[in-house]
Amino acid sequence: MKLSDPQLLELNELCNALIDGALSAAQRARLERVLADSEEARRFYVRTMALSASLFDYASEMQVEAPDAPLNESPARGLWWAIGSLAAAALVLVAFWFDSAARRQEAAIAGQETDDSVARLTGAKDCQWIGAAFSSGDELRRGQLLQLASGLAEVTFDSGAQVVLEGPASLELTSAWEALLPRGTLRANVPPEAIGFRVSNAAVEVVDLGTEFSMVADERGATEVFVLKGRVEAKETGDRTPVVLQETQARRFAGPGSSEVRDREQKLRKLSRKIAFERFARPAGYVHWSFDEPGGNTAAAEIIGPGPDGLIASIEATPELLANSRVEGRFQRALRLNGQLFAKADATGWSESGARTVAFWVNIAVDAQLPDAGAMLAFSMPGNPARRCEVIWNRQPEQGPLGALRTNVGRGFTIGSTPLRDGRWHHLAVVFTPAPRSPAKLQVKQYVDGRLEGMAARRPIKRRGNDTQTADHWLWIGRSSAERSDRFRGAIDELFIADRALAPLEIKQLIEHNKPAPAGVIAAE
Repeated sequence: MKLSDPQLLELNELCNALIDGALSAAQRARLERVLADSEEARRFYVRTMALSASLFDYASEMQVEAPDAPLNESPARGLWWAIGSLAAAALVLVAFWFDSAARRQEAAIAGQETDDSVARLTGAKDCQWIGAAFSSGDELRRGQLLQLASGLAEVTFDSGAQVVLEGPASLELTSAWEALLPRGTLRANVPPEAIGFRVSNAAVEVVDLGTEFSMVADERGATEVFVLKGRVEAKETGDRTPVVLQETQARRFAGPGSSEVRDREQKLRKLSRKIAFERFARPAGYVHWSFDEPGGNTAAAEIIGPGPDGLIASIEATPELLANSRVEGRFQRALRLNGQLFAKADATGWSESGARTVAFWVNIAVDAQLPDAGAMLAFSMPGNPARRCEVIWNRQPEQGPLGALRTNVGRGFTIGSTPLRDGRWHHLAVVFTPAPRSPAKLQVKQYVDGRLEGMAARRPIKRRGNDTQTADHWLWIGRSSAERSDRFRGAIDELFIADRALAPLEIKQLIEHNKPAPAGVIAAE
C-alpha cells in the first residue's frame, strides 16, 4: 500500500515522538497498527530509526560537555525501550534491517566524499613544500596530506575554521571539521559557527569550544597545546577524561598524563605574532535582487563586480496576486510566494565558470505542507544547461529530516540536518563546485545561518551520458521550471548569486551586512 502525504506526515510524527522518548500509549498503539498494515511504513520506519541511530552516535562523538540528564534518562535509552514494545510484525523487519541499514548509510556517504574538497589554501608565505606543491587558492581534498618543509601556509576549512601551518610540519585534512597534525606547529582561529572543530595526533585530541589555540608536535611524539583566546578541550589519546584549558593556559601531552609547559609565556608571545600572507583573490561577480519594490510585476537586479547587465526578474501572476506580492523582509521588503506566484529571470548572460554560489533569506511557515515544498530556486549549471539544480526543503522524510535544506542536482541530492519550517528568517547559501579530481562530479556545500550543514543523506551528483533534461536558460524563483507545476510557499529576500564558490567569511559578510565582502576580507579564491 502506497502511503499518502498525510499518512507519511503522521508516521514521521510518530517516529519523532518515539526517538524523543515522548510516545504516548495511544501513539504506540497507532504506530503498531500502521507498521502491521503497511510494508512501505515498515521500510520508512527502519530508515528513520537507522538515521536517528547514526546521528545520535555522531552527536555523542561531538559532545564536549557533560550531558544534562543521567544516562538512564537519555532519549536513546527511551528509544530502545519503546522499540521493545512494538508489534512483532515490525520487529521481524527491524531485526533484519536496522544495523545493516545504518552501516550502509554511513558507508555510502563516506564513500561518496573521497574526492570532495573540504578546505582551501588561502594564504602562503615563503612556502617550500615536500612532494606536491600548493599555491594560494588551491582546493584541498578530504584525506590530503600537506607537507611543509619551511614557511607558513594558511588553510581555511569549509566549516570556517582557519589554521596556519608553520614548517617543518605535516597536516592531514580529515574533513571540513577535523585535521591531523603528525608534526610541526599549527595555530587555529575558530569562529562561533565552526565551534567543535578538532585537531588531533597520536598524543592528544583538541576540540575547540570557541577559541584561538596553537599546537606544537615534536618528532618524539609529544605535543604542547596553548590557548591564545577562549578555551579548548584537550584529551590525551586513550583517556576518556578531557582537560579544559582556558585563555593563556598550556599543557604538554607525552604518553601517560600531562605536564606544565616550560617557557609558557615566551612561547605564547611567539605563537601570537601577526603574519602578513601573500594572497590571491579574484573578485566575485554578483547578481543581487533585493525585492524592495513596492509592487508590480518586475524586480530589478543589481550587478556587483564583473557580471551581466540588466537582469530582470519578471513576476508572473494576476494583478490581484501581485498586489500582495511584497511583505516585510529581513532587509526592508521581501517577495511573498503564496503557491501561485512565481518569478523568473533570463540568465543567458551568466559566465561559464564551473562554480556558483546562491545565497538568500527564506521564511517558511511552521505549518507548511508537503505540496508547498516546490523549488525556492531552480536553474541550470553553466557549461551543462541540461543539469538542473533545485534548492528546496526536504519533503521525503524517508530520505532525510523533514523540512531540512535539500539541493537536487540532476538525479543526485544533498540533504542537510536543520529544519527550516519554524516561521523565522534563515539565511541559506548553497555552493556548487566541480570536484577537484573529477570535474564531471559536482560537489554541493550547504550553509544554514552561516554554519556548514552536516549531511543527513546524500546521493552522488555526477554528469551522466544519458541525461535527458531539457536545457533551460531561466532562473526560476518559487518554481522548478515551465513544465513543472509544483510551487513554493514562503517568503524570499536578498537573493545573491555569485560566479564562484564563496568562502565562509564571504557568506558571513552577506548575512551581517547584506553586501559582498571588501577585497581585504575575501579568503583567496
